[in-house]
Order: sequence, then structure tokens, then C-alpha cells
Amino acid sequence: MKFDERWKTFIGYLLNIAKEGKEDRGALADLRSGLGKEPGKMARVHKHVVPYLPEKNHNDRWYYLTATLFGMHPKHKDPVEHESNGNKWKEVWTMGRAFRPLKEKRNSMEARFVALLNSHPDDLDDHLRHAVRLLKANDQPLDWFQLFEDLLQWDHPDGHVQLQWARDFYKSDFNNRANVPDTDSTLKEEDIDHE
Repeated sequence: MKFDERWKTFIGYLLNIAKEGKEDRGALADLRSGLGKEPGKMARVHKHVVPYLPEKNHNDRWYYLTATLFGMHPKHKDPVEHESNGNKWKEVWTMGRAFRPLKEKRNSMEARFVALLNSHPDDLDDHLRHAVRLLKANDQPLDWFQLFEDLLQWDHPDGHVQLQWARDFYKSDFNNRANVPDTDSTLKEEDIDHE
């Protein structure tokens, strides 16, 4: 089994234990028992994660983190398909997209989101735990396939995951401003500093 197939099967397993009306409450409790712990201290979580780990120790930490976060908030959102003028695209439900409605409720959410974006991989567990807790409290779903894929690429030097999350988080601000005429932004010739 290839690496990407293995992690997709892993997320599929998690979604299956949380299937509405057929939830495996014991398995979800096992996953929650690992919150805030190092993988070596998650005895009840191993049986849910180890069968899906790659042969080599390749980002095992992200498997454990995703499993424990999922146990806390197993609400999933698939990408939304759109079509316009014959073009089709998917709106992926990244953490930035999931967090977007929260900033409209409270101003402090932007600061929390920025802290998440700035997280060093060593500190990401705590920031994500708080973020997922906020999503749960506000009944906001998350695309668990996308989150796991993003975690696997979190420390990429170009920061493309963080950039995508930021785009998805701030996107509605631009769209809202684009529809409102901005009378203060018109510059007159005398306002421009010519040097």
C-alpha cells in the first residue's frame, strides 16, 4: 500500500468509527484519552493508529495528533464542488475555511488564528487542540483528510499550508470589501509624494 493510500485509509477508518447513528463511542473515547500526550503515552490510542502507520517512522506524530483531535470533534466536511461558466472547482475545507465564521462572532478569533499560523511544529499540537475545541464549541466541521495532508506538509520551507489557510480565513473580508465603494481610497494628484 502506498503512503498516500495508507493515510487516506487511516482517515477513512476514523470517519467510519464516527458514522452518524453508528458511532463507536468506546473508540472515540480511546482517541480522546490521548489528547495532550506524547504518542508513547497513548496506550489506548495505539490500536487505532498503529495499523495505518507507514513501515518507516514517517511523521507518526501527525497520525496520533489527528486521531486524538478527531476523537474530540469528529464532525467532517467534504470539499464543496462549484461550477461557474463551465468551470468546475472544489472549495477545500481547510482549517482557515473552518475558522472563518468564528472571526465574525468574536474579534479575538483572528489573534488565535494568527497564533496557529505562526506555530512552530513543536508547538502546533497545543494550538491545534485549542482550535479544534473552538470549532467543536461552534459546531464547525473540518475536512479531516485535508487537515492531515496539511499537517504532513506543515514545516515545508515555502509555508504553502499556512498561506492557504490564511487565504481561506481572510477571503470573505476581501469579497465583502470589494462590494462596497471605498470613497476614502481615491487619491488626488496633490496627495501623492513625488520625489
